[in-house]
Amino acid sequence: MSHENHPKPYPDADSAMSEQIDKVAEGLAAYAYTPIKKAASWQHQIAGVSASEEVWRFAVVNELIPHLETAIRLLFESFHKIDKVRFAYEVDPEIENETWIAIRAKVEGRFDELLKEDLAYTKAITRVVPVDKRPFIRFIPSGN
Repeated sequence: MSHENHPKPYPDADSAMSEQIDKVAEGLAAYAYTPIKKAASWQHQIAGVSASEEVWRFAVVNELIPHLETAIRLLFESFHKIDKVRFAYEVDPEIENETWIAIRAKVEGRFDELLKEDLAYTKAITRVVPVDKRPFIRFIPSGN
């Protein structure tokens, strides 16, 4: 029996084989444990704006999604300085079953400019959103 058939004792192990094992182990060590970040709860979005579950359900039930997308596009086209756009589901406290989605946004500019921009938005939205959907979408600008 020749010496070549027997495994080499550990101290005499081939250093090339040892380097390969180390490289494999390095790769495994790097990928063996990766902490998983808890995913944020999935948020609905309409035209890139976050929508609460309440807003989403109301929009779906009333078939408003494409009209809200159009409204957001028109707001950015009409107002030169607009920021902090958000949706809110609102209920009229005085009129029974009167609900809508408010699009709230911060707008800035001189008063006369804002009036012109608001008029441009109002004209555009009334041209493209059907009459029966308009009462469900309201734009509420703010200065802060």
